[in-house]
Amino acid sequence: MSDDAWTTVSRKTKGNRTRRVIGAKAEAALQAAAAATNYGDETRAAESSLSEEELSARASACAGKVERAMDDVRNSRFVAAALERVERAVMERRRGRRVVVLVLGLGSPNASAAARCQLALAKLMGDAIDRACGEDGGLVKIKLRDPCFTLVDERFLGDVFGCETLTEEACDAYVQDTCDSANEFVLFYMPHCEGHLYESVVRARWNVGAMRDFVCVGNTFTTYAERWSLKNADPEKKKPTRVIAASSVCTSSLVDPGDTFDVPGAFNDTSVQYFSVQDALPNVDDD
Repeated sequence: MSDDAWTTVSRKTKGNRTRRVIGAKAEAALQAAAAATNYGDETRAAESSLSEEELSARASACAGKVERAMDDVRNSRFVAAALERVERAVMERRRGRRVVVLVLGLGSPNASAAARCQLALAKLMGDAIDRACGEDGGLVKIKLRDPCFTLVDERFLGDVFGCETLTEEACDAYVQDTCDSANEFVLFYMPHCEGHLYESVVRARWNVGAMRDFVCVGNTFTTYAERWSLKNADPEKKKPTRVIAASSVCTSSLVDPGDTFDVPGAFNDTSVQYFSVQDALPNVDDD
């Protein structure tokens, strides 16, 4: 997890809003935990020698772990309110279009308990939206991209979980908003992605119409604004100017505001976010 991936370590209350900041020690611990599950190319190379039977067996074992995560998330205290907020935000903007739940930066479901829980929430969000579509049901697809997916992850996600793992080029088409936006509505689900990826998505949608349609479940944008308002903001990181500007017109609801979920790092500082844009976008400081 990079310096741009923040989780809750303390709270500061300002009015009725809960503000969250990151501590260096807590951040370093989460970075180490995430690095331990990011096997990437090395694991793919090792798995390439597995037989079809062995890959299928490992994918089935992963399915069992994800089913347990599904139960944990489904029965958690936060999920009903989170799903209601997602469903409302999407249905107000869908306008009859198919819905793609685009999952970015998930991590390896086979290796990471947090990734399995985040995947479970993606499935529950998709199911809730599909039910809300009524007679138009069956139009919700879950698509994923993460370079650290292993062969077992891809086998499980495609053959068992019924999702589509995207190539880099296909993912870029969604991020850069060059897909079929007339017929597809994209719900961005970006649990603890790096700041530059949030910035890429917001920058690609930096027009009034696209921002009105933009719904993102991920790190809270006001956290970025707060961090960059501090004098000790990391000068080596590129400032996410569009994310910071978007935070001024953002309505956000924390997914797990009481940090009640048992798996550390799964949903901390994750919000359902949409944007109130009238006739013009906020000014952007690109310095």
